[in-house]
Order: sequence, then structure tokens, then C-alpha cells
Amino acid sequence: MSEKVICGFCKQNEAGTKCEECGIDLCDDCAKEVILEVTDPAYRHKGVSTSTMGSSSKKKVVCVECMKEIDVF
Repeated sequence: MSEKVICGFCKQNEAGTKCEECGIDLCDDCAKEVILEVTDPAYRHKGVSTSTMGSSSKKKVVCVECMKEIDVF
């Protein structure tokens, strides 16, 4: 049988994902989703954000500690 992985942040619930910044195991309650806009020139047309080459936003799953330090702008 496989062991259940416990959340490394709250140490109470079963982990279902990992923080994309520090790699700690996270449960659904502790995982925070951040949506970042891609600032690559390929995603802009005359200064306006577009999605001509794909999505112009990127999702990241992070823990509460990394969310304080992440640069969202």
C-alpha cells in the first residue's frame, strides 16, 4: 500500500499537490493559485495583451509563505 503524504504546511490534511516555488507538499486548503500575465512580446499586439499565440496568462500553485515573496507584477 502507498503511504499518504501529509501537507508540509498545516501537517493535518492529505497533500494533493506541490508548491511550484519551494516544492513542499500541499493540501487543497493550503495551496494558493496565482495567475500571472506572460509579458513576452509574442503575447502583445500594439501594447495590448492578446492570445494570438496561446494563453497570455500562466497559473502557479504556491504555498502561503511563497505567495508572500512571489513577484506578481
